[in-house]
Amino acid sequence: MNIIEPRLDGTNLRIGIVQAHFTNEIGSEMVKVCCRTLKELGVAEDNITLATVPGALEVPIALMNLASSEQFDALIAIGVVIRGETYHFELVSNESGAG
Repeated sequence: MNIIEPRLDGTNLRIGIVQAHFTNEIGSEMVKVCCRTLKELGVAEDNITLATVPGALEVPIALMNLASSEQFDALIAIGVVIRGETYHFELVSNESGAG
């Protein structure tokens, strides 16, 4: 049996994070936890880039732009879609492919 173990050494990795700003209170906490975890794994703070976008629909576009720059070893998307009183939840969920 071949077993592949995760490599949890972030030394020299360049990480790009895209955060949807619309749910800033929740998203900001998620970014803090994400960055703290990356640093614990050895990723230097200078090697973490955070891009914020207005909402969840813009996250994939920003990720594609970061990916095309070829400056990052990994990309992380952070966004929160909350079901509320408007049709926005259904719109975002249907457009992003989430269910």
